[in-house]
Amino acid sequence: MLDKAVLERLRAMTERNVVRIRAAGEFRGSGFLVSRDTVLTCAHVVAGCEERSLTAEVDGGVLAVEVVALAPPARGEGAVHGFPDLAALRLSEPVGHTDGVWLDERAPTQSERVSVHGFSGRTLEPGIQPDTLDLRVAGHSGRFVRLHGDQVVQGFSGGPVLSTGTGRVCGILKASRNEKNESGGWLIPVEAVEECTPGLLERNAAAHRPGTDWFDVARGRTELQEALFDAADDGAAPPATPSRMLAQGAMPFVDRPELEQLETWCHEPSDQVLRLLHAPGGAGKTRLSAEVCRRVRERGWIAGFAERDAFRDPSGRGRWLESLTTALTAGFPVLVVFDYAQARQDDVGALLKHVHRRRTRDLTLRVLLLARSEEPLWRSLREALEDLGIDDWALRSAVSRRLPDTIATTGPEDLAARAFTEFARQLGCPWLPVPVSLGGRAGRQDSLLGVLASALDAVLTLRHGGTWAEGEDPLERICRHETRGWHALLEDRLGRDGPLAGRGGPLMTQGLLLVPTLATGRDREELTALLGRTREAAFPGQPALNMSSVHACLRMLYPSGPGGVAPLEPDRVGEILIRRVLGEEESSGPGGRGYLRAVLDGGGLEGDRRADALLETLDALARSRGCTSVGRVVEHPAHELLDRALAEAVRANPRELLPALAVTGGRVPHAEPLAGVMRPVLETCDTSLLLEVEKHLPGHPSGLSEVSALVLTRLLREPDASDGEADRLLRIRRLRACSLRHEETGRRTEAIEAAARAVELSRDLRRRSASYTADHAMALSHLSLLKHREGQNGPALELSVEAVALHRELLDAAGGDRRRRLLDTASALSTLALLRLSDHQVNGAAADAAEGVTWCDQAAPGGRQEDVLLECLELLAVCRQRTGLTEDALATGAEALELLRGLAERRPGHYRTRLPESLHRHGLHLVWAGRPDEAYGAVREGVLLRAALPPTPARARDQRNALELLLRLSGDVDTAAQERSSWVGMLSATDG
Repeated sequence: MLDKAVLERLRAMTERNVVRIRAAGEFRGSGFLVSRDTVLTCAHVVAGCEERSLTAEVDGGVLAVEVVALAPPARGEGAVHGFPDLAALRLSEPVGHTDGVWLDERAPTQSERVSVHGFSGRTLEPGIQPDTLDLRVAGHSGRFVRLHGDQVVQGFSGGPVLSTGTGRVCGILKASRNEKNESGGWLIPVEAVEECTPGLLERNAAAHRPGTDWFDVARGRTELQEALFDAADDGAAPPATPSRMLAQGAMPFVDRPELEQLETWCHEPSDQVLRLLHAPGGAGKTRLSAEVCRRVRERGWIAGFAERDAFRDPSGRGRWLESLTTALTAGFPVLVVFDYAQARQDDVGALLKHVHRRRTRDLTLRVLLLARSEEPLWRSLREALEDLGIDDWALRSAVSRRLPDTIATTGPEDLAARAFTEFARQLGCPWLPVPVSLGGRAGRQDSLLGVLASALDAVLTLRHGGTWAEGEDPLERICRHETRGWHALLEDRLGRDGPLAGRGGPLMTQGLLLVPTLATGRDREELTALLGRTREAAFPGQPALNMSSVHACLRMLYPSGPGGVAPLEPDRVGEILIRRVLGEEESSGPGGRGYLRAVLDGGGLEGDRRADALLETLDALARSRGCTSVGRVVEHPAHELLDRALAEAVRANPRELLPALAVTGGRVPHAEPLAGVMRPVLETCDTSLLLEVEKHLPGHPSGLSEVSALVLTRLLREPDASDGEADRLLRIRRLRACSLRHEETGRRTEAIEAAARAVELSRDLRRRSASYTADHAMALSHLSLLKHREGQNGPALELSVEAVALHRELLDAAGGDRRRRLLDTASALSTLALLRLSDHQVNGAAADAAEGVTWCDQAAPGGRQEDVLLECLELLAVCRQRTGLTEDALATGAEALELLRGLAERRPGHYRTRLPESLHRHGLHLVWAGRPDEAYGAVREGVLLRAALPPTPARARDQRNALELLLRLSGDVDTAAQERSSWVGMLSATDG
C-alpha cells in the first residue's frame, strides 16, 4: 500500500474529478472525468433517460452531456445491468483544470484495499453530498469483482474505485450487495473500459506521464528526487560571499548552444546512455549541467548531481542505487550528473552495472560526466566497463565533447557588462556605472568564469570606493576579496587582538579557511578537531584560538548538509587559495610541512572513509599543482613549495600516501609532479610497500608510467615465493605491464626484453596447462608489435602467426566470454594483417583483415569493437586496392570512413585527427578508380580538416602532399578551377 500522505493526496485528486450526474434535475448517480471532456459512469445510471435532460456537475458548474457509448445498450433480462454496465459521456465543453483520473492497467487483486469516491444522500448533511467508502477486494465474481467491508449505498454507482496499491483508478463501482449492512458490492474492472470505448485507455495513459500531477504523486517523484539528489534545506540562505556568487548562479544563466545539444540528447529516443563533457576549470560545465537538470525536471525528469556522500559507504551506495532502480522502473526518465568524474569512476561503474543488471527496454537513463580533460578518464573508464562486461551497452554511441571556454552566442564584452549590472543590483549598488575598461579586460580572459570574475571584482572594488583598473588575474582578486571577508568575520566574532592582529592575522586565517577545502565531508566535531590540529602543527606554541567559534563562522558562510562545511567554490578559487596558503609561511607555517601533514593525517577517520578523505585531499592538491591542466602546465612559484611539503609528508607517511598518490596520478593528464614526489621513496622502500602501490598503479599510459616501470622492475628482481603456476602467472603479467610502461617512456630495448621474457615464461606455463593459453597469446601479440616497431618484421610476423592461432583456439572454446574472444581474435588478426602488408604478403593480409571484420561484426557494438573494426576495415581497403579489387576497396574504404566519421562526431578529441589521413587515402583510391570529382571532394575535405588542427611537422608534411594532389586534380575537375588559387596560397604558407 502507498504511503498514507501520498494516498491522501490521491484521494483528494480523485474527489476533484468526481461528478454528479442528473437527468431532468434529478440525481442519478456518480461519474468521473477520464479526460478533459469525457466522463465514465455506469450504463444503468443514464439508461432510459432523455439524453437532452442529462447534465453533469463539474467543479461547481453544470454542463450538458452526450452519451457516446453505452454497453450493454439495454438492461437485459437479469435483475441488474449486464456486463460491462459502462457508459461514456461527452461534456458540452472541456474542463481546463484536469486531465481526469489516471486509469490503471488491471483490476485490483484479492485482499487489496480500495477507496470509492462518489455522492450519496446518506451523509450527516442534508441532500446529496460527497461521500467515500473503504473496501477490500474479495475476488472475481463472474466478470465483475466482488468487494466487501463497507456499506455501499445508492448514489455511488459509477464512482471511481482508487487502488491503494498503485494509486490509480482500477474500476468503477457498480452496485451494492445489500444497502442495509456492510456487505460491500461489485466493481467493473478497468479492463472493461476498452470494450466500451476502444482507445480510451491508451489516450488516458498518454495524458498521464512523468511531469503530470497524478503520475508524479502516484509514483513518488518528489520523494525519489530527494532520495537521489536534493540535499535537505538547512535553513536561511548563507551570506553571498564573492566565491559563492560565482559558484552558485547569482548571475542568471546565459543561454549557450550546448544547452540545446544536451537537452536533445536527453529527450530524443536513443541508446546513448553516457556522455562526457570536458573542459578546463571555469568553462561553465557545472552551471550548464545544473541548467540542463532544471529544464528536464520541468518536463518530468528526475535529475541532479550524484553527490559523493551518497556513495561513501556500501550501504549508502546500495540505498542510492535501489532508489535509482525504483525511479526508472516507475517510468521516470533520470539524468545523473557526476562532477569530477575522474575521481568517481568506481561510482559510475557501480551505477551502470546495477542498471544493466536490472534494465528493461523502456527505461530512460542518461549519465553525464564532467571532467577537466578527456584522457585518461575515457580510457580508464572503458577498461573498467570492459572488465565489468557492460561496455557494449554503456559505451554504445557514447559521446565525449569539449565545452568551449566561452559562450559562442554572447561575446565576453557583453557578458561582462550584463554580469556587472546584475552583481551590482544584488550587492545593493545598482547605481555603479560599468567601467569603460571592463569589456577589454573580459575579452582577454581564458574562460567564462574569468569573465564573470572580472565583473564581480569590479563591483566589489568600486562599491567600497576603490579604483578599479587593469591588474592581476580576476580570480586571484576574488580569492583576496573572499579572504578579507572571512578575516573580518573572525575579527567580529573573536576580537581583533591576539592571533588575529597584525600583518600575520589575515594570513593565518586564510590557512584556516582552506582546511574544509582540503578536508571535505567532515562533521562538526571532526572538522573542529582538525582545525585545532592543523593550527598547532603549523604554528606550535602560538596562542590558541576558539576553534568551535571558527567552525561556527565557517558554517555560517559555507554550510553543507547537517552540520557540515562546504569547500571553497568555484574550484579555481579554491586552487588559488591552496597555492597562496602553502606559499605563505604566515598561512601554513615553515614550508607548509606541518600544515600539510596535519591535513593529510586523517586523524579520527577509519577504514574506507579515511582512504576516501585522503584521495579527495590529494585530488585538490593535484588540481592546484596543475596536474589537471590540458596542454602545458603553467609554472607557479608555489609549485616548488607544494612539492617539497608533499614530499616530506610522503616520507613521513609512505604507506598511506604512496598508494593514494598512485590512484590520484592515474586520474589526471599530468601526473609527472606526483611521480617526482613518489620516486625517491619508491627507489628504496621495502617490498611490502611496493606490493601495495602496485595494486593502485594505472593500467593505461599516464604520467606515472616511469614510476610504474620502477615499481614493476623492482618487484621483478625479487625471487618468486615458489615455483607454482600462480607465481609464474603473476610474473608474466608484471613483465607485460612493465614492457608497456617502458615502451610509453621511450625505453624500447627494455620493453622488448621484458616482453620476450613474458613470452618465454607463458609458453612454459601453457605447456603445463591449456588454461594459460590466453596469457601466452597476449604476450606473443605484444612482443610481435614491439619487434615490428623496431624494424624486426620477420620475427614479428612469426610471433603474430602463432598468436592468431592461439586466439582462434580460444574463440572455438569460448563460452560466456565469447564477445571478448571475438575482439581479441580480431585485434590479433589486424596486427597480423599489418605485418603481412609490411612484408608484401598482400593476399594473406587481405584474408586476415577480412576475417577480423567478420569477427567484429559478430560482437556487440561498443568502444573496443568499433576501434578494432575500424583498424580491420582500413587495412582491408588498402589490401583490396593493392590486389586490384578497386571497387571492393572503395566500398570497404567508404565503410571505414563512415565509421570514423561517426566516431569523430562522438569523440572529436580522440578521432578527429585521424579523419584527414583517412580522407586522403580514400581520395587516392578514387583517383585510381578514375573518379577525379569524388577524389577531389575527399582530399579537399581532408585538407580543410587538417588545416584546423594544431600544426606539427608530420601534419605539415601530410598537408603539403595533399595540397599537391589537389592542385593536380583541379586540372581535371571543372568546378575546382576557382579554388586553385586558394590551394596555391596554402601550399606556399605550408612551405614557408
